[in-house]
Amino acid sequence: MTSRRVIPLSPYRITPLTPNPPTGYPEMVTTFVERPHGCLSPVLLDPVLDDPDLMRDIAVRNGPYFMPARYLVSDATADSASDNSMQPDVEVPDYLIGPTWRGDWAVGSQPLVDGIDCVLEHQGFAEAARAIYDAEVVVPEQVYANLSTPMPGQGFSHTDIPEFIGIDRSNAPGWLLQAMGTSRLFEDVRITIVTAVAWFYQGERGFFRYWPNGRDSDSIRHEKMWNTAAVGDNDYMHHQVERIGPAGVNKPDGLTINSLLDHDGERWVIQEDGQTLLDYGDEDVRLSVSWKAKIYADETTRQAADAGEGGTDLEEVVARLADELGEPRPENAEAALGSAEFRNHLTARWNGYQAGR
Repeated sequence: MTSRRVIPLSPYRITPLTPNPPTGYPEMVTTFVERPHGCLSPVLLDPVLDDPDLMRDIAVRNGPYFMPARYLVSDATADSASDNSMQPDVEVPDYLIGPTWRGDWAVGSQPLVDGIDCVLEHQGFAEAARAIYDAEVVVPEQVYANLSTPMPGQGFSHTDIPEFIGIDRSNAPGWLLQAMGTSRLFEDVRITIVTAVAWFYQGERGFFRYWPNGRDSDSIRHEKMWNTAAVGDNDYMHHQVERIGPAGVNKPDGLTINSLLDHDGERWVIQEDGQTLLDYGDEDVRLSVSWKAKIYADETTRQAADAGEGGTDLEEVVARLADELGEPRPENAEAALGSAEFRNHLTARWNGYQAGR
């Protein structure tokens, strides 16, 4: 069994505001919080690390990096979408094709690259999470890097891929998890996940915009992109990346779902089928590092969730989603996960993306 790193309570923990869970919540949820605006407001941290240059060094050493759009087109589990294998000939919307690349630096509470423990076990992230969710137990699960080359502002915001009791990144593809979260059909088995996004970029713009009071309310732009972080409710809170680089910049031509980003020892290079499409200096590549942790009201709740109590399974998930879509149910979960038609129906309705500002 894989061990989990539970960050212990510090003597400075904020006193819980609700000592007893409020009524009206399903027993299987892992925290008891109200979201009157659809999401919770983030906590900003400045500074994040004593040695922020370390993150740039780790990024240089640990390529190549893959397109995160793989999560939304691959039938593989979300945890295995980053294996850099060639993706089949699938239709991918152009707005999902770069120029942003991702690398997993810690998965399942275990570091995958040297030097990342300072992020995985970050006490400031954990303390902010406890304050946001009024919860006791924080279990860091994942650290990943997003690297972006110069590009126009994203014309959309998005929410992150969630997890559920019984269905998570280890046994379900990203597009299914995203549909489960966006549809709000599985709130009874949802695991609360907090995300800290930290930035290590000193180039032009690359600002972070987020909607702390819901997507229909005003947004906030975070502009300090060096050694700062926002710890937030990103599975519910919409957020987006603004323009990176000078005005008028366009994303590179020729990118596909299989394009990779790597560092050749001198510059960052975009590769397609082993060929270099473009290269960039280090100052042109925006780096953010995301930390994700599962949040539990208390240790009893964590143990129950880990044991799968009250959880769901793939057959039930497919049935609920198909019924809500009004589409015929696939024969079984295996057929559903292998069906491009079923995937397309889900992503057309519940993909976590919203256009406009």
